[in-house]
Amino acid sequence: MPIEPIEPHLARWSLRRRILGLAAVVLLALLAVSIAVVLVALRTILTQSAAATARGQSYELARLLEDGVEPAEAVREVPARGAVLQVLGAQGSAPTVLAASEARVAGTSLVTALPATGRSMDETTEGAGGDGDTYAVAAQTVQTPDGVRTAVAARQLEVEFRTVETSTALLGVGGLVLGVLLLVLVDRIVRGALAPVTRITTQVGAITHATDGERVSVPPSGDEIATLATTMNAMLDRMARAETATRRFVSDASHELRSPLATLRTHVETARRPQDVDRELVHAEVLRLQALVDDLLMLAKSDDEGLRLDRGPLDLDDVVDEQVRRLRAVSTKQVSFELLPVEIDGDGARLGQVLRNLLDNADRHAVGAVRVVMADRPGTAVVYVDNDGPPVPPEARESVFDRFTRLDSSRVRDGGGSGLGLAIARTLAGLHDGSLTTGEAPDGWCRFTLTLPRTG
Repeated sequence: MPIEPIEPHLARWSLRRRILGLAAVVLLALLAVSIAVVLVALRTILTQSAAATARGQSYELARLLEDGVEPAEAVREVPARGAVLQVLGAQGSAPTVLAASEARVAGTSLVTALPATGRSMDETTEGAGGDGDTYAVAAQTVQTPDGVRTAVAARQLEVEFRTVETSTALLGVGGLVLGVLLLVLVDRIVRGALAPVTRITTQVGAITHATDGERVSVPPSGDEIATLATTMNAMLDRMARAETATRRFVSDASHELRSPLATLRTHVETARRPQDVDRELVHAEVLRLQALVDDLLMLAKSDDEGLRLDRGPLDLDDVVDEQVRRLRAVSTKQVSFELLPVEIDGDGARLGQVLRNLLDNADRHAVGAVRVVMADRPGTAVVYVDNDGPPVPPEARESVFDRFTRLDSSRVRDGGGSGLGLAIARTLAGLHDGSLTTGEAPDGWCRFTLTLPRTG
């Protein structure tokens, strides 16, 4: 049976469970390391304390021997205080027990080697007392009237080791209790921290339409959760605007398509014979439908980032001149222009569409004159498209670039405009890293300003 990897299994855990699991591992590791450090330090301290006591007793025994006290008498005069005392002499290279505080060590040296005269030695040995226990042993070699003698004191470490074992058990139980309490505390903190997220999730799940106006509650904490709630509300607002725009777009597109289709249907149905069909009317309405569909497809591609530009070095004045001459050929308005030689990096066909839409819009709203002026600014080329009609009101200078937007609330067709021309013009200007705005010319005319980055 294949073993499932641990990481994918952990990935299915909830955030709270993962935090608790991580906290448990970290706490266990910290407690284990802390207890180990404490126990090692405690054992070291207790062992050194026992060794220091044994060292003091060996020094005291050595001073008595230096004063000429007999080994047996010296052993009796030094308080044992739980220690085992010996006086050793040397017989060849092996130590010989001359006196001992206990009979069980009367025949066995507590040390395996004697320190040099005037030197001391500390060691920890097992079974020094013949009982298999561990001892802290201190030895001091001195010169006595009877020759070289070694004073030895050994303290059993059984009490110290039992203290360490008891401390281990107590620290383990205490650490376990402390760890459980800390995990409970972490769980409460995590629950409290995630409660707003759970509430936000529930509220978002209950929102079926962003346009209903329902929003998630923002916690007053001002932390990351509050930022999440604020961001979620901002996203719902954008979705509401997008949904409203989509509905309006579909409604307006249906309205725009219905008009030419109704004209075609009425004309075809009222024509009694095929030869009664006005081909020019049918052709004009078909072209109108085709232009509208093409505009819709172009905007859809720009929304999906699928619109590509064929960019290259381009004389902007040539594009402006071509579109001005086209307007002069079809318009009854007075059309004037001032050109400057300006080179940019752009798509000639798309920029021609921008200027054509701007000029057609100016022609529809002009009283009697249209004016095109090019200006040269550092790093940018500017094209002003003016008409002597009233300027766009300040409150509508952004919405006028929305799709299917007309300033007349009656939605009566003004010269064949579909309400897409300015939206397309701004979209294409943005794709050229430029901008398109509207305002008022110094002489009070309506002005649209196209700004594009220059090359060189």
